[in-house]
Amino acid sequence: MQVRPDIASRIIEAVLRISTSNKPISIMEVSQVSLTSMDETRRILGLLEIEESAVLSEEEKGRAIRNALRLGVDASSLARYLDWREFERLATSLLGEAGYEVEWNVRLSYSGRRVQVDVMAYNGSILLIIDCKRWNRPLTPSAELRIREGQEKRLFLLKSLIEYSFSQEGSKIVYIIPATLSLYKSSKPIIDGFIFASLDKLRGALEYV
Repeated sequence: MQVRPDIASRIIEAVLRISTSNKPISIMEVSQVSLTSMDETRRILGLLEIEESAVLSEEEKGRAIRNALRLGVDASSLARYLDWREFERLATSLLGEAGYEVEWNVRLSYSGRRVQVDVMAYNGSILLIIDCKRWNRPLTPSAELRIREGQEKRLFLLKSLIEYSFSQEGSKIVYIIPATLSLYKSSKPIIDGFIFASLDKLRGALEYV
């Protein structure tokens, strides 16, 4: 039986609201908060892998959110329940599931210059540098421009660092791809060669890589 995304959204929001108080998850309470029948609440909680009476850890909350995204829940509806660190860790988990080796909160320095990369993901010759924007509003064109300018600085330093590293080991082709991940859909999926994706559209965005 299929799940309506709007019902799944109400239930995961109720779960996240309850978990902010470190309260155990009650099917009855989730049912009441989400205005959903007990049977449907129980079924969807099972799909979200949330157990009755569980006090959700950060890992369990992240898993529930990933499952909710698979059920078609809009990521923007979850914005208020994620802090920036949880957002970056969630992005890391999603990329890991897509087959990437992932590091987050990476700090790099080369020739006196320093940059920070929220999430760095690599798979073979592909290296994604991801800027995570946990903003409670869609990205404006001016914000997108500032983000691209920041990513260009990271690209330049990474290119120099990789060229230096491989000059010691022999040649190797590495494709560095800048991407920005937010809670809201961007005006375009690709802007001047830079990928922009909302959290729930990340898997689709990776098809452009």
